[in-house]
Amino acid sequence: MDYGFLSVFLGVYLDLLEFTAFQAGLVFSAIMAGGALSNVIASWRGDYIGRRRMLVAMAALMGIGGILFPLTEQTAMLIAISLIAMTTSTGGDRTAFLSLDMAILAQSGRANQSTLVFSWYNLAGRLTKAAGSLLIVIPAALQLLLGMDAVASFKVMFFGYALVAFAGCAIYWKLSPQIETARRRATGQPPSQEMSQSSRSIMIKLSLLFSLDSFGGGFMVNSFMAYFFANRFDMSAETIAAIFFAAQMLNSVSIVLAAPTARRIGLILTMAGSQGIANSMMILMALTANPLLAVAFFMTRELINDMDIPTRQAYSMAIVPPEARTATAGVTNLGRTLAQTVTPAIAGLVGQTTALGAPIVIGGVIKLVYNAALYAMFRSVREPEDRPD
Repeated sequence: MDYGFLSVFLGVYLDLLEFTAFQAGLVFSAIMAGGALSNVIASWRGDYIGRRRMLVAMAALMGIGGILFPLTEQTAMLIAISLIAMTTSTGGDRTAFLSLDMAILAQSGRANQSTLVFSWYNLAGRLTKAAGSLLIVIPAALQLLLGMDAVASFKVMFFGYALVAFAGCAIYWKLSPQIETARRRATGQPPSQEMSQSSRSIMIKLSLLFSLDSFGGGFMVNSFMAYFFANRFDMSAETIAAIFFAAQMLNSVSIVLAAPTARRIGLILTMAGSQGIANSMMILMALTANPLLAVAFFMTRELINDMDIPTRQAYSMAIVPPEARTATAGVTNLGRTLAQTVTPAIAGLVGQTTALGAPIVIGGVIKLVYNAALYAMFRSVREPEDRPD
């Protein structure tokens, strides 16, 4: 819920503060950098520290970030806070929360049901993020009922964000010891940090490909999209909230369709094909000057955009051995996060100096290149769920 709220809320909030596109991009990049740092720790020492301990610590940092965000309007301070806030500007998780969750879920069910497990996981997250995106209407209610000015009403919302994050600390602390690695469960000792050459090779290839995908996606993060709709079409916060709520609902449909589609055409084709169509829709959205048509293209994209998420997660966890899962999840997510650390700032600069839709076109083209490369490199590498039972 917190991620869905802040990914939309932050873009509108920075527009209220009259941040330029470049300044907003710097803040979004700092958020990505914080997520990258968490993934460095997860991939290097996540299983050594313990998955539960890491999850609790990161939830606490989210809460601290929520308290600090409304205390300043200075760009440099907001950038510094974003580095430790363990949050997202994309609407999707890019932090070590996701890396640890992937490793935990991969050991929680049968191999031939992995995509289904990840689909339910992502569906639950998507629905709560959708609810979170609707919370952006609360500032308008505060302004109407209490006479608060716009900026002050937005600042109040950060404290609610912090409360949800701190509640997460208690939930994570209650998790079963079964979420840890087999060795830690059996002996209480941290697992070996060794990884085979073949696992390392797969991890590097996936990381490079996912980084290219994420680099393109950094030109169109949700916070930038909210800024795009607000700035280019002069849409209100309430209208943008409704758009992103509907988009989250369509994402949920997309996730539900992932497992049956993958069973029919395979994980790799599901990943590459759905994203190829989705990225084409984003390019068309950026090129139109009609707000209704732009929303239609955006919604079409959201209907199929998330089919690759559970399939990508299931595939990357299935083609490496159990002892390499946390490291693989951490490194691939690190690559994705690092790639998006700089692109929101570049997107802001490009949008400010050329056309606001130009970054979206650039991002869409880069992601199309990724789709083609992924299919070419991994179409012959099948994992257990791809094989007949």
